[in-house]
Amino acid sequence: MSIRAPLAAGAVLSLAVTSAWSFMASLTIGPSGPLDLTGRDLPGSYARLAAGPTGNGAELFAVVAFIFAACLLVSGRRRYRHAQTAPPNGDSE
Repeated sequence: MSIRAPLAAGAVLSLAVTSAWSFMASLTIGPSGPLDLTGRDLPGSYARLAAGPTGNGAELFAVVAFIFAACLLVSGRRRYRHAQTAPPNGDSE
């Protein structure tokens, strides 16, 4: 049982939400500087993106944390349900 799948899903969803957040803010506020999202410094990239056009990094961090928590919760729930429906070890009935 790996935790990589929910973390990868959380990263993809949070990047999509962060990009949409920045795009919507740029429509209301105006364009910001060039965007630099690097895989080496992902927290720094999120911080620069949040503080760019929106100026509200704490709220964006809360949204990203909620996305990761929801992905981990769904993954845990699916594992629990799978464990409940699986037959006991050694039984083929």
